[in-house]
Amino acid sequence: MPFTIPICPNRSGPFPLDDRKILFLSSLMDKTGLSGEEKEKYIVASMLVQIALDAHEHVSGDSRNPLAKWQQLTVLAGDFYSGLFYQMLSRIPNIPLINAMAQCVKSVNEAKVSIYSRNISGVEDFFKKMEFVETALFQRLARFFGLEEWRELARTWLFFNKLQKERDLFSRFLRHSVKPSRGGTDHQEEKENERIIDGYIRKYKAGLETAVKNMSGLDERMRSEIISQLHVQV
Repeated sequence: MPFTIPICPNRSGPFPLDDRKILFLSSLMDKTGLSGEEKEKYIVASMLVQIALDAHEHVSGDSRNPLAKWQQLTVLAGDFYSGLFYQMLSRIPNIPLINAMAQCVKSVNEAKVSIYSRNISGVEDFFKKMEFVETALFQRLARFFGLEEWRELARTWLFFNKLQKERDLFSRFLRHSVKPSRGGTDHQEEKENERIIDGYIRKYKAGLETAVKNMSGLDERMRSEIISQLHVQV
């Protein structure tokens, strides 16, 4: 059964979470030497803040206008998930970690504002910022606990997942926020965007393969999940 958290007190239905992010956190925490209770608190706190950061993907609105979705995010996720996140953090007696997570959230939100306000210098800058938004929290946790090789795994695996699952989202951003129209037909622009996205999928797949080869102590469940994903043709 997938891990779920209610989206808000007056809305029915669960808010599904990314099982691979939970698997990453669980495997990462197993390397820290923390107690079971402490690991659970860290995982829940991390996923609460990740829900808030991801919430715009689940907001209804004009799917052709990413900016409209960002505006709705401020209404949907601001107070509710921030409150849950900081309530959970208050139960963790680790001030340096709380400061690190709070700073990471600030940096991710700054990157998102840059993306949605179209403050992007080009395609490479766009993908770099999107990678940061998707993986920064997990990289920061790995760094905090001194597990540097897990940072590269977070960067490559979690963004590879995002690219595979959200091709349409990336295509819309490329079309409306990143690449100016060159006068081609809609079909030509769509094909060009698909070519660009496919290139980045191959890039992160290669990076993930290298990261897995360089990992020591990767648990069997996580290794099997990644290997099975890498064997899917992209």
